[in-house]
Amino acid sequence: MESPTALPVKRRRQWTWTPYLFMAPGLLMLATFFAYPLLDTFWLSVHTYNIFPPPEFAGLDNFRRAFGDELFWRVTANTLLYAAIVVPALVVLSFFLSLLVNNLVPGIRVFRTAYYIPVVTSIVVAGIIWKWLYNSDGLLNAFLRGFGIAGPSWLADTRGVPQALFDFLGIGFTSPWLSEPAIALFSVAMVTIWKASPYYMIIYLAGLQGIPPQLEEAARVDGAGWWQVVRNVTIPSIKPYTLVVSIIATIGALRTFGEVYVMTGGGPFHRTNLLSYYIYTLGFRYLEVGYAAAVSLLLLVLILVFAILNFRLSGGDQTA
Repeated sequence: MESPTALPVKRRRQWTWTPYLFMAPGLLMLATFFAYPLLDTFWLSVHTYNIFPPPEFAGLDNFRRAFGDELFWRVTANTLLYAAIVVPALVVLSFFLSLLVNNLVPGIRVFRTAYYIPVVTSIVVAGIIWKWLYNSDGLLNAFLRGFGIAGPSWLADTRGVPQALFDFLGIGFTSPWLSEPAIALFSVAMVTIWKASPYYMIIYLAGLQGIPPQLEEAARVDGAGWWQVVRNVTIPSIKPYTLVVSIIATIGALRTFGEVYVMTGGGPFHRTNLLSYYIYTLGFRYLEVGYAAAVSLLLLVLILVFAILNFRLSGGDQTA
């Protein structure tokens, strides 16, 4: 007869490869499409490699060149300014679009589908359409001429948006502070906002549909109006989704390429030249692969810094 105080016998944990076999495809893809390219980019960044001559070790020379390159800093400033335009607009516009399509009214599914069309439209197709709209004789300027307004050369105007507004209002004042953002950069940013906002709208919509309806009903019973419900109930409830939208939008804005490639080619006078397009021109037009790799790593660091900063400022301890 066993003693009632006998300790249970510990069973030895058996080793099994099953979990690792399930993880293997994902780890293989991660190593193939992320780890190896990252290591290869780092290797290129510390070499002078111009395709034809054999690569020579250069240490940190490519990074020193970047920090001393006036064009690099100008393109970086363009990229940060571009993100400053795009990210807040995407966060706000996508949120209000999600409020609109969240209403259960007849025909709302048609509007949801229509709003999502820009996301599935190729950037090449979208860029060509918007170039036609922005043309001096395009639809946008034709619309403005109907009101007696002479529209600018949207993709070629180097004036800043504030300066253009001052000129339109007849205010004879010029200043370097009014030169940014350039009309051309602002015009390209509008295409990014138009194309990306429905995607983030879907993320917000998932958050809105997870809010218990009792919360909004209780607020209305207490006499809260529409905006008070949105401000005090809806926005706090979807804060984790706002964090996701802001981080993804920041990353997307900092690595924008297609819009610039299709619409402006970085012009006029580098006013729309962004880091991703600058890296492309270095590597594929001037064949300065080592320098392009170094700038790519600097862009990666910039993205990580802003993603972490966004996470911290938005209260990243919350989860959706």
